Amino acid sequence: MSALTIDGDLVHYEVLGRGRPVVLIHGWIGSWRYWVPTMQQFQSKFRVYALDLFGFGDSSKNPTHYSLEHQLNMLAEFTRELGVPKTAMIGHGLGALVAAEFARRYPDRVPRLVLVSAPLFDPGDLDKRAPAARMILEKVIQKPAVQDFGPDSPTILSPSSAMRAALAAYGQSGARPTNAAKPEAPMPTLRRYDAPVFNPLTSLFSRTPLDALLERCYKRGEVLYDKLYADVVKTDPRALLSSAENFDAGPVLDTLWLLPMPTLVLHGANDKVIEPPSEDIQRHVTHDKDTLLMPPPLSGTGHFPMLDDQRFPGVVADFLEAPEVSKKDVTEVKERWRRRTR
Repeated sequence: MSALTIDGDLVHYEVLGRGRPVVLIHGWIGSWRYWVPTMQQFQSKFRVYALDLFGFGDSSKNPTHYSLEHQLNMLAEFTRELGVPKTAMIGHGLGALVAAEFARRYPDRVPRLVLVSAPLFDPGDLDKRAPAARMILEKVIQKPAVQDFGPDSPTILSPSSAMRAALAAYGQSGARPTNAAKPEAPMPTLRRYDAPVFNPLTSLFSRTPLDALLERCYKRGEVLYDKLYADVVKTDPRALLSSAENFDAGPVLDTLWLLPMPTLVLHGANDKVIEPPSEDIQRHVTHDKDTLLMPPPLSGTGHFPMLDDQRFPGVVADFLEAPEVSKKDVTEVKERWRRRTR
């Protein structure tokens, strides 16, 4: 067992293999432990780190550190403490939210990104979240004045003068940033004046106990249920609610569209915890964006594709090792994915 102390609290992690670094970030059900098969498959090519977020597994149970922003800051300190200035990231569920925002905030530190079972919901205004309007922001966000963002550097939440101008132009199309006075709001809050927050996660986690969420994935008595349940009992349920507190479906979709690095987004077709994204959402986030690959939901898999399908590590490793994703080779990457998942 390895551990660090970050912000006064214990962060448990495990590491395996050697090579280019990859950080694995778990979701709302379980802990680092369900990444073990992936770590074993990756160890010959990568140095793989898997950590427990605050409130999960063997990391500290301190409710003041359960917000998404605190988890994000912990991940930033975790990579700095271990001397990993640049690393691919694979996030699952909650981990996908943390990894996506980390990549948006520190684009030079995440060369490749894989998001699994990410909560991608239709906020009801996809037709108003025009890609052309977001491109105004993209030009500013993807070309920061500094190489490595810090906690006080300009973001969509605390814009620089250049970004303010871009936001003003974006506002003319009927959208504006909100929650600017909340320094811990973790997601780029781009929302139309009349658009309500769409947050189904808070309702899900407040009404459904953790063991019931696990039963949506596997039946009691199944091997995988028992393995995951051993870590579910270590989870502080307050960590789920705190992580979902500031969730807003629309800004999460905007975050995906703004990511500059090659990104692979995977969902299980039979996921009973986080509903797979609709075809409308898939078209929306991949529109005119060749570096974001979102194949159709994987048949025969649920909320845990890394456990349900033994091909998962190979497909993800192919993506991590592929040449730079661009308009020229995106078709080849997609075809390789289709061949691996038939």
